[in-house]
Amino acid sequence: MSTARMILDPPHASAAPPHAGSAAAHTPAYLSDALAPDASCAQVALAADELVALTRKGLSGDADAYAQYQSILLDLHLPGDPQTEPTRRWFASRIYTVEDEFAPELPEFQPVSVADFRAAIDAEIASRTRVRHPMSLHLFQGQPSHGEVRSFLQHHWNRSYNFYSLLAELAFRFPDIRDASVFYRNLYGEAGAETPERSHPALLSHLMLHFDIPLEIDFAALHPLEKAYLNNRIRCVRHTDVAWGLSLLYAVESVSCVNHLRIYELLQRMGVPEGPSEFHRLHGTQDEIDTEEMWELIAKYAHSASFQRTFMQSLARHFDINRAYFDLLWRQMQGPSFH
Repeated sequence: MSTARMILDPPHASAAPPHAGSAAAHTPAYLSDALAPDASCAQVALAADELVALTRKGLSGDADAYAQYQSILLDLHLPGDPQTEPTRRWFASRIYTVEDEFAPELPEFQPVSVADFRAAIDAEIASRTRVRHPMSLHLFQGQPSHGEVRSFLQHHWNRSYNFYSLLAELAFRFPDIRDASVFYRNLYGEAGAETPERSHPALLSHLMLHFDIPLEIDFAALHPLEKAYLNNRIRCVRHTDVAWGLSLLYAVESVSCVNHLRIYELLQRMGVPEGPSEFHRLHGTQDEIDTEEMWELIAKYAHSASFQRTFMQSLARHFDINRAYFDLLWRQMQGPSFH
């Protein structure tokens, strides 16, 4: 059982963050000292050791430690003081090394041909797609309330508003411009091409405003499992092994058309005007091109057995965290505040 799912299973099951979640929103003294302008090498080393120990404890099943390290990691990931950016990235990388130790085991893994590798990836994605999740079935095939749809879209904003930054981070990992251009072309579309007003975050913000959803996100207030979801996306695209980032973005892009088309159809049934719905109408048709270009890049690396294994580990971790996160949202949606 993954640590993310452990937090949602009895006796940890709760729609509210674990008790340590609120405390985790405050930066520990050892980390504040290490990020101070006059921090010594000893203080930085101490903070790194503390973070490594906390992460290992959290990934070993301690729900409070898990909540705390995910909160700290998200703070390290979010934009902050430019002077501390290099140090914060280094601290985050120390956490990544521990997460690597806990990468999902793949006892039945065997390297295959490149063609068979894509078939295996697509089969795994199809078997674990969120389209079959009870919350998705309720939203897209049932009769969800306005409040339920609004809650779903608010979390959708948390996940999607800065997708462009994931593309930019991963692009920097490729020294060959021909490889990096796969993400730059995608990024060009995300930025609205020649019309910044039609950038994808801008289009999506129109839907948020239609549902009276604040555009400013209170990251400290997010549940640890939502923080884990956001952290994993950033971790994967920043990882020095591009298999992590390629897997994450391929998993997201390959189901993008289906997911966005279902949201668009839901919005149409609710009578939402075309303007606020434009983001999802657009994404319901265009992302297949991005997926095919990304696969061509993946295929260049897929001759390596180690690449294939890491890619599948990244895919497994993404779906483990994704499932726990969606289970949480579904539990919240079934709570008394929605009924």
